[in-house]
Amino acid sequence: MKAKAAIGDLEGGIALCAWFESVPSFHDATLRELELRQGAPSRLVAHAFQMTSEVDAHGYFVLTKHVDVTFSIFELIEVQLFDFTEAGIIFAFSIEIDPDGTTLSFESGYGVHGRIKAKRIVVSFQPHPTGSS
Repeated sequence: MKAKAAIGDLEGGIALCAWFESVPSFHDATLRELELRQGAPSRLVAHAFQMTSEVDAHGYFVLTKHVDVTFSIFELIEVQLFDFTEAGIIFAFSIEIDPDGTTLSFESGYGVHGRIKAKRIVVSFQPHPTGSS
């Protein structure tokens, strides 16, 4: 039976939520890297940020807490990807866990979207010191 999960349910996810001071949504995050390998760890890297309610002089929402989040993917089980292009903008991101493994699903506003299932997925992150992308 599949169960919806949150990023905090993944190894390393609680640390990311603590750094964000909330659960990141990944809405409008940029998919920076997607490397799939058989017999070796794979990875998905997304540039995420926190959108505030403040608006800058140009009328854009102020974005803070810029970070590259790496999902290290161990022992691929299933991969379904569509509209594979150089970059992708994530619209929605979800996690499901079942006895066989963990599934990352991502819809895009632009570019690649799909799902990746693996035995184990570990989250790590690297904040941008300047707060920019």
